[in-house]
Amino acid sequence: MKFAKFTLVASILCLGLTACDSMKIWRAEKPEPCPRVTVLKNAAELTKFKEGPGRDLIDVLFEAKVTNVLSQCYYDVDYDTRAGAITAQVAPVIAAKRGPADQSRSAELSYFIAVIDDNKKVLQKSTFPMKLAFPGNLTQNEVRDEPVDLTIVTNGATDGSNYEIYIGFQLSREEMAYNHRQTQR
Repeated sequence: MKFAKFTLVASILCLGLTACDSMKIWRAEKPEPCPRVTVLKNAAELTKFKEGPGRDLIDVLFEAKVTNVLSQCYYDVDYDTRAGAITAQVAPVIAAKRGPADQSRSAELSYFIAVIDDNKKVLQKSTFPMKLAFPGNLTQNEVRDEPVDLTIVTNGATDGSNYEIYIGFQLSREEMAYNHRQTQR
């Protein structure tokens, strides 16, 4: 009886180990690298003022900030030559705070997403409009925008680690100067 139990346990263990070993066929050796995603520090925040010369606290329509970026990537390459396409999907999370000058209960802004190669060459850049609402008595809101698909063509000599994705607000010169003054304080 003891021998039969031992044989049964040994058989189950061998079957389990064989199943684990066969699972290695389905697992990749290591995941493919995705492009690094960076929120540009000098374009991560936006303060929008009402029309006119005033730039005091009472003139602020809204303040916004890129708080996070959700991202993932997929490879569609020939695994012998490594040539093909890398698709990166990014979705920024933007928080906004309503200012004293706001009467519309909404914030309209634009952000950009750019793909950069190892040589800091801009391969593609797109700007996306976004509207955040402040319904009811909300004075703050945070929204994750729809995911954006970016396709990077590779000849096989590069992979995702050779690219970087920059995200930030599309700022005017005046808004950039304001951000610069704020960091100097």
